[in-house]
Amino acid sequence: MGAADIGLKRMSWPALVSVVVPTFRRVERLPTLLARLSVIDQACDLDVIIIDQTPGADLSTLQGFSEHFACLRFISLAQANVSRARNIGAKAASCDILLFLDDDMELERSYIPRVLSLMREMPLDVFGAVWPGQGVIGRADGGPLAGRGDDPLIFLPTCALAMHRRDFLAAGGFDERLDRNFEDAEFSHRLKQQGLRLVRHPDLQAQHHDRQENGTWYSRSLMEAAARLMRQTAYFRRKTGRGWPDVLLALLRVIVSETRRPGYLRGGTNLTRAAALGVSLPAALIYAARSPLLAHAPSSSGRAG
Repeated sequence: MGAADIGLKRMSWPALVSVVVPTFRRVERLPTLLARLSVIDQACDLDVIIIDQTPGADLSTLQGFSEHFACLRFISLAQANVSRARNIGAKAASCDILLFLDDDMELERSYIPRVLSLMREMPLDVFGAVWPGQGVIGRADGGPLAGRGDDPLIFLPTCALAMHRRDFLAAGGFDERLDRNFEDAEFSHRLKQQGLRLVRHPDLQAQHHDRQENGTWYSRSLMEAAARLMRQTAYFRRKTGRGWPDVLLALLRVIVSETRRPGYLRGGTNLTRAAALGVSLPAALIYAARSPLLAHAPSSSGRAG
């Protein structure tokens, strides 16, 4: 996979939570991220794993943060793929509890003891955070997310997602075919199929300092971005149980919406965006027929109880 472990500090005492952070072309954010993590309660119980996908990044200046955590490791990944980065981080984790975190998140001071308590009380739940200004996704009152169990649009974003490692493995991990978009929604879909509840809990407060730059927003060209968006849309719809007519309709909607009011594509004119998306449609349908690329074969028994 082109991954190389360049750990700065090995485990000096047992950790309780493995924090998995993928990052891509955002090296400048890492000192702020680690500084924020270092001052929260039970920071010394964290196994922090940064999976960096930035070519030629120099992370040696971050060694000083290692004193705050049970372990601080950096893994270099040669090719950017957010799902693969999370899978590699989860495999390297030393703890049963995983906390997937984006590089622009800031946890409320008592986040770790609270998530540990909640996971002891509700072992069949997967937890997401609540932050100011977040759009409503299901319930934020401590109950399970609302909506049909098979609705792939009811999901927990992976910017702050806590779960047991055993459940991660049972679900198969993230699908590496979804390397930039929809990977959290598709993963949540499989978690629900395993019998797990998705919960946004008001005790888990965080701040999402979202800046839509670099990371999954980084694209070399309009054509590359259009092709990737069409592939990811088609694959996601197909792998969450949608038929081919629905997949085709979803792609046509993407073409219309991104042509008129682009949300993902950067630059270009209405005509060039429409052309780039339209040319990408046949390849997107072919891509949607591919088999999943998971970290592990998912369990067929689930964990419903």
